[in-house]
Amino acid sequence: MSRVQHAHREPVMQSTLSMDPMEDLAPAMGDTPGFFQLYTPKDRDLAVSLIQRAEAAGYKAIAVTLDTWVTGWRPRDLNAANFPQLRGYCLANYFTDQQFLKRLAKKPEDDIAAAAAEWAHVFGYSLTWDDLRWIRQATTLPVVVKGISHPDDARRAIDLGVSGIYCSNHGGRQANGGLPALDTLPDLVDAADGVPVLFDSGVRSGTDTVKALARGATALRVGRSYAYVLALGGEEGLVHYIRPVLAEADLVMAI
Repeated sequence: MSRVQHAHREPVMQSTLSMDPMEDLAPAMGDTPGFFQLYTPKDRDLAVSLIQRAEAAGYKAIAVTLDTWVTGWRPRDLNAANFPQLRGYCLANYFTDQQFLKRLAKKPEDDIAAAAAEWAHVFGYSLTWDDLRWIRQATTLPVVVKGISHPDDARRAIDLGVSGIYCSNHGGRQANGGLPALDTLPDLVDAADGVPVLFDSGVRSGTDTVKALARGATALRVGRSYAYVLALGGEEGLVHYIRPVLAEADLVMAI
């Protein structure tokens, strides 16, 4: 993903939950800016370690995730017993972090079940406004808050020193029936008063990108579909997906 997005000059966002450590992913981004998406753990020392590792690795901003501090009720995942982290997947950033390793009696590779259980214990921290202060102090990078849906929250976050507002409802897969992110976007843009507003949730096509830009988004992010494409077609598949999205956006703007 990082290589494809660098080739197309599109910023990439790397999650805390990844199959490879952030340090291994960063070089593939080249000089294309990358965001590190922080899922804040309950252990503050671990959170600071993840933030500072991202800065040292060359990421250009920290996106603090507010829209999923615990996972929602997902019947499809439950029916398929789909929770890869409990089998040790997507935890490379934890398993390579000295603060996390201090919490374990054995190395992750020697007891993957215990390491995954410790991750489950430390995951799921509900942030408060006060947490933005120590997060800001932990890094010199810009901080973006991801999952803002109300203009009052946008204004308060900006007052606390964030550099960007990220309008998102996590693709609508956390709380079914929640407000569509696209509907909340214009009020957030007004409240941000010139501070950049990023957007995701429901972006699948070039037409979707133009709609979000027309409603005031500074930039937007494709979420779920890139994962489907990578699973089916790898890097070539992702290239095949991105090019039509960009081409459709050009044509919509021309029309």
